[in-house]
Amino acid sequence: MKLYADLHIHTVHSDGEMSPAKIFEMANKIGLRAISITDHDTIDGCREAQSLKEQYDIQFIDGVELSCHQYGKEYHLLGYFIDIKNNSLLQHLDDFRTVRYKRALKMIEKIQRLGLDLSFEEVLEKAGDAPLTRPHFAKAMEEKGIVSSYREAFSLYLAEGKPCYEPKQQFSITNAIKLINDAEGVSVLAHPGKTLSQQTLYDIIELGIDGIEVIHPSHDLELQKFYHNVCSQFWLLETGGSDFHGSRDYDYDNFGKYIIPLSAVDSIRNHALNRLF
Repeated sequence: MKLYADLHIHTVHSDGEMSPAKIFEMANKIGLRAISITDHDTIDGCREAQSLKEQYDIQFIDGVELSCHQYGKEYHLLGYFIDIKNNSLLQHLDDFRTVRYKRALKMIEKIQRLGLDLSFEEVLEKAGDAPLTRPHFAKAMEEKGIVSSYREAFSLYLAEGKPCYEPKQQFSITNAIKLINDAEGVSVLAHPGKTLSQQTLYDIIELGIDGIEVIHPSHDLELQKFYHNVCSQFWLLETGGSDFHGSRDYDYDNFGKYIIPLSAVDSIRNHALNRLF
């Protein structure tokens, strides 16, 4: 029997809906043999998972999804097999949380200047202990009836170019790769999708990433084949996962569908171990 893994999962510790405990329960139910929690710019979900992983016959890979900005655009970089006690990583994530908080204050000011009935406390309630992100604003706006849907919150107010948008801190891919390397991890370009030009892709590869997320809900079979060939050409690791959040109906269809063989996890682990010697 072939064994599978999902290496892209979000929890309540960023913009997901499920606790790490619920993620393990769901993964166990469908027979996954390895998972990675890759919350946005936090490893709190991985911390919580340490007490859970012994309860299941499931390999757990400490992960993170770092927000980056380079070449005038936002990208996400996944880190796998990271040392979640690494001082440089923890300092960056702590600084990033502070920056996100200040950004959120500017966003709520813009929202209230438009006369919209939303308080900062209502957004904080949606975030809980997670770093504040636009999805938390979207959820609060939908709940208050300011918008009819999560998507409408972005299209009317929160997306780039809209009245309540506030730019993110610009943390380069170059620095993200170094941070993951310092934490003894493996760096992977997340869901590059259709819009990334071939030249930009090659430029990012030149920066020193270790792999590309080939299997992802935004990649059809043609794109998967394209990125598989790129990985073969440049000797890069191939990863994949469902990008599960639990806030969208299709998340539950995708969980267990966008998976990679357990042998790919072994390749990622070996790459991380080889870096230590």
